[in-house]
Amino acid sequence: MAELTALTMPKWGLSMEEGTLASWHLAEGDAVSEGAEIADIETSKLLNTLEARSPGTLLRLVAQEGETLPCGALIAVLGEAGTDAEAVEAFIASFEAVEPDATEADEASAPAFRTAEVDGLTLRYAEAGAGEEVVLLLHGYGGDSGNWMFVSEDLARDHRVIALDLPGHGGSDKALPGDGSLEDIAALVRGFIAGEGLGAVHLVGHSFGGAVAERVAASCEARSLTLIAPLLPGCALNRAYIADFTEAKRKRELREVLTRLVADAEAISRDMVEDVLRYKRLDGVAEALARLGEVAGDIADADPRAPATPALAIWGEADRIIPPPTGGKLGKGSTVEIVASAGHLPHLERAAETARLVRANIAGERP
Repeated sequence: MAELTALTMPKWGLSMEEGTLASWHLAEGDAVSEGAEIADIETSKLLNTLEARSPGTLLRLVAQEGETLPCGALIAVLGEAGTDAEAVEAFIASFEAVEPDATEADEASAPAFRTAEVDGLTLRYAEAGAGEEVVLLLHGYGGDSGNWMFVSEDLARDHRVIALDLPGHGGSDKALPGDGSLEDIAALVRGFIAGEGLGAVHLVGHSFGGAVAERVAASCEARSLTLIAPLLPGCALNRAYIADFTEAKRKRELREVLTRLVADAEAISRDMVEDVLRYKRLDGVAEALARLGEVAGDIADADPRAPATPALAIWGEADRIIPPPTGGKLGKGSTVEIVASAGHLPHLERAAETARLVRANIAGERP
């Protein structure tokens, strides 16, 4: 029998149990190159694009557009052009009939939620992958570790990846350290790194998490620093977004606010709106967001300053929250990469391209 490859509904992040096949990019019989965009998958966060990990020919589309399937379900078959149709049918039947057992390697690399106590606060984090080098992911204002769901799987193939819920967010305590200043939060993250024995890590921070990552790297050895749409001193911060996000209490108004984060408003799913609304209703969240909004404003009001540690900065070209720097420059030693068809969330909107850029920086191959 010719060698065939199953394309399955991906599992991006711990909370993802199913996905909806929004649209196919290719048709049966099309040649597929490695990295080619095959289909758009709708998740609880955003639409994401499934890319091919190996070349071949798209022999059969098993899932239909609009169909919702559990993670791991067969959605298409890839193989050599001219493969006998009966062989494809037998492959599909066999896949459906056999429930594969997880190997020890799969279990070891599967993501898991854990907690750590740092300076009297409980911090939750998601961990996946293995390896000597650790990639620490820090989300933005109002987000959580789940915001990294589309890139963490890619990075975890050959790194230990830790996505931390910053204080006031996700499953971490909603109280902030000290007076909630940027330096207090950065000190807490440094305490987390030390307490978990992570050593020098690859820091990746988005938006407010970028501000935290930059401060951590300034006083703590880091293997590399990647900033995604970072909140940096003197940046052109959209303060109306912060105020409107904090005040939004109903689905309709929150959805309108969240659409400002992305280039394509249709990418914001109903589940994402509901998840954010539930988070905002938790005890202590309103106070944390209000204080962190003040901190964000203070950072934007500060005199412009380039990152203390040379960094790769990634921006969506249509970012309406923190627009890319004028002239595409960030400072001596740092590089700016602009991602097309993305807003403030390129790691969710254009995950594959963003992951490739992060990987290049981690490997010391900055564009």
